Amino acid sequence: MMRPGSARFRLVVAIAVTAIGLAACSTGGDDEAVPTRSPATTTATTSASGSSTASSTPRSSTTRSSSAPTGSVPGDCTAGNCPALPVPTSSLMQGQITAGNAQQKVPAYLSSVLDDLDGTWGPWFEELGWGNPDPGRVLVASGETFRSSCTDTDDRDTVVESDTPNAFFCPVDVAADGSGQRVEGSVILPVETFVGIWTGTFLVQGPLDQIGGFQGEFTAATVVAHEYGHAVVDRIAQAGGLGPRSEPRGENAELIADCLAGNWAATVLKRHQLSIADITQAVALLQKIADPAPGQGHGTATQRIGAISLGFFGPSLGQGQPVNCFTKYWPEVFG
Repeated sequence: MMRPGSARFRLVVAIAVTAIGLAACSTGGDDEAVPTRSPATTTATTSASGSSTASSTPRSSTTRSSSAPTGSVPGDCTAGNCPALPVPTSSLMQGQITAGNAQQKVPAYLSSVLDDLDGTWGPWFEELGWGNPDPGRVLVASGETFRSSCTDTDDRDTVVESDTPNAFFCPVDVAADGSGQRVEGSVILPVETFVGIWTGTFLVQGPLDQIGGFQGEFTAATVVAHEYGHAVVDRIAQAGGLGPRSEPRGENAELIADCLAGNWAATVLKRHQLSIADITQAVALLQKIADPAPGQGHGTATQRIGAISLGFFGPSLGQGQPVNCFTKYWPEVFG
């Protein structure tokens, strides 16, 4: 695996990581979901072996429960005193998924990425006394449909099919986390969309896109990490008993997720699990994503490059830390 050996390499990595982070929430839809009343939520889940199940969970109120302990926020996470994000020892699947086996291996890979994210963020939350950050997992398998308890910005039900070109986090959807515990607040991943990253159908709109090469495990992983970033913010808000007005506002709500995805991506680099191919594939996405102008909800390419680079490198080209993201994009609480 390639290791960073120069400032130029670091810059290429920063741009590449930005590109993949921008894919989530910017690929044909808006994931800024809003809790709403819904009589039932159909939870389509895919296990690591690829089997699917479905169940209904009644919901009768817009009031969300809070299973996380109420702690001190920001507490011990201030600009001058905050734990570093740990670097796990686990290895992500590298080079084992191809266009030929993607249908079989992608669900297990997505689960392994979520496991890795749990293993990264869990100890950090525990050190701060903020409870368990692990979100529920909804992997929408081929032929399945998931109806979320969140609505989109047009107040329509969010219905996710297996090939919906987006990924989501909904703070009120209930699903099993990695340990099988049903929790409120879930990451929703349409499996066929992620299969498209390997089969060359992801974001393909013309012949040149097929040459661009959006394939790559790290591309998929960082999309997941972005959605997990939303879960991190949600869990912190619960731990501190914060109301909606105290959460990141405007474009910062998306930029902080980019930044937190960069935090996790930095741990992947420190484990020497990024290659030149990962970087090249990620850079190919840059032209396809981000808002064309400020004020449209997700941030321009410049804003999102800044966000995920801050998460990846911090302010001084080291390893970025969560506190860098919080003080920049969540000043209501951490500023």
